[in-house]
Amino acid sequence: MHMPLNLLLIFFTLLSTACSTVQVGSAPTYTPTAASLEAEQPDRFWWQFRFKLQWPDGESPDFSRHLLIADQVISPVLVEYAENISLWRFHRRAARDQAGHQLSLIFYADKATADAIAMSINGKPLTQWLRSQDMIEATRFNRRTREELAGLEDTSDPVWPIEIQRSWPYFIMGVSQTWLVMVQELSAKDPLSGEVDYNAFLAHYQAVDRQLTTQWRDFGQHAYLHHLSAVFGYQPLKLRNTELRTF
Repeated sequence: MHMPLNLLLIFFTLLSTACSTVQVGSAPTYTPTAASLEAEQPDRFWWQFRFKLQWPDGESPDFSRHLLIADQVISPVLVEYAENISLWRFHRRAARDQAGHQLSLIFYADKATADAIAMSINGKPLTQWLRSQDMIEATRFNRRTREELAGLEDTSDPVWPIEIQRSWPYFIMGVSQTWLVMVQELSAKDPLSGEVDYNAFLAHYQAVDRQLTTQWRDFGQHAYLHHLSAVFGYQPLKLRNTELRTF
């Protein structure tokens, strides 16, 4: 049985439309929670879920794509598994090396929670769609053993004093929470909804990224650096390098 030509055209039009757009609803709002001082438990250790992003030669890294993934893919997972994640943070990097351009979610949880999070992220239709649009080159879930990364200090810089190593995960979780809430607050000013094509998706988070970058530039010194200094009693600080790296 042969399908009439006009029906074939309709079929391929619908197929093309389905692949070029994605249904977007409001991402669940992430509400910051206080990290427990009893985060370190016998069955918990550190895990890392990495998104490797496409980064064409000769182009600057587009960091606004981190915002898209954090808001639309990672935030729902953080909301769903909030009670089972003791500590978490984002790690962002881009360098012309084997690792390339990456956004990572690093979190402290038990194995069952970690496996469920990895399965949830990889199984999301949006994750698959972003792969099909050649934004996400690959995802990688780093499975660890308790012997490797069990202590709170095990992902901190080993040159720091142990007190800083063990307290730093709480600091960087607060920073990551602040950044994610800023992304969601700015995104909500002009929210995406319904069928959205890839270019509109990128444009939205590029606009959010520009606003966030402007706020960091204009208010970051007072809102963050000044008040961080105040918490530590305005004591002198040694600066090994006065140049802040772009990435």
